Amino acid sequence: MNDPKKLFLIDGMGAIGTASLLLLLPVLFPGIFGLPDPYTKLLGGIAICFAIYSLYNYVWFNPAKWKPLLKVISIANAVYCVISLGILLLHYQQITTIGWLYFMGEIAIIMLLVSWEMKVSSPS
Repeated sequence: MNDPKKLFLIDGMGAIGTASLLLLLPVLFPGIFGLPDPYTKLLGGIAICFAIYSLYNYVWFNPAKWKPLLKVISIANAVYCVISLGILLLHYQQITTIGWLYFMGEIAIIMLLVSWEMKVSSPS
């Protein structure tokens, strides 16, 4: 699929999913990830910002300007993965098995999306 508008939608919906999991699961199941609350809140807050950005670009899609806008979220997603991995490594002794599985899965999925977004937004 090479439809940039749909990529913004996929990105935005994924970010909503990430934010929901990071902000709600620790409230319902304290310690589920083994990550201190400020970090799950930080990552969840970043995901909310990414959701707003991507869904804004989906709703008000601009055919003349989508390439740089898609590159921005792609790079932001990659930076988010690096930050997430850094936080995990900083707290590696506390992270639960569920936490490792969740974050490694999330990073893998996001990096696939980054690759897809970079391919679509690259010059033809």
